[in-house]
Amino acid sequence: MAWAAFAAQAADPADGAARDSEKRESERRAAVWDLSAADWTRYGELMDGRRGAWSPDADPLLVLGAHARTESERRRFAEAFVLAEHARVEGELAFERAVQAAWTRLFPGRPRIAAPAGSLSGAAVERYALVVDRDCADCGLRVRERLELGVPVDVYVRGAADDADLRAWAVEQTVDPGAVRAGFVTLNHGDGAPPGAAGAVWARVAGRGWLPEPSP
Repeated sequence: MAWAAFAAQAADPADGAARDSEKRESERRAAVWDLSAADWTRYGELMDGRRGAWSPDADPLLVLGAHARTESERRRFAEAFVLAEHARVEGELAFERAVQAAWTRLFPGRPRIAAPAGSLSGAAVERYALVVDRDCADCGLRVRERLELGVPVDVYVRGAADDADLRAWAVEQTVDPGAVRAGFVTLNHGDGAPPGAAGAVWARVAGRGWLPEPSP
């Protein structure tokens, strides 16, 4: 009798449906990040441990990369992280340009309400975007200053002929190649730059989006 009750419980269709639903949800979440089922399972295991206490909101690519078991695994997650970050930043900057264009179109002659000078002081800056000219003499210093704050930087180089020229600019400006490989610095062509003259700096502030950094 006991075995029959156990078998009936094990075969409960409700349990099977719940497991299937959980599996489908895990597969859906893994697909959002282009991860395999095994990757997603490992991410869950890591978040159940110390990593979940240290950084409960960390994204899967960062967590898996930080806890990679081999160099090839670390490289794979680093490349996936860079691609995801690049796509996110490009989308947010493109939307900011569209918002500015819409403001100008709908309210011509009226200045858009912007952050007052100095309002970034003490704000939680998540990322910087710098617009520079190819022949800028001190732009490498600007990049390094922001990296020293522990904040990633997206650099848009206007006038760079091609990708090789972007890399040459980074070498000339002594931009840390390790930071570039890790995705902490991204090198981009100027045609995708946020609005503003060369030398413009944008800061993505937590909860407020992209804001222009006041000129010194």
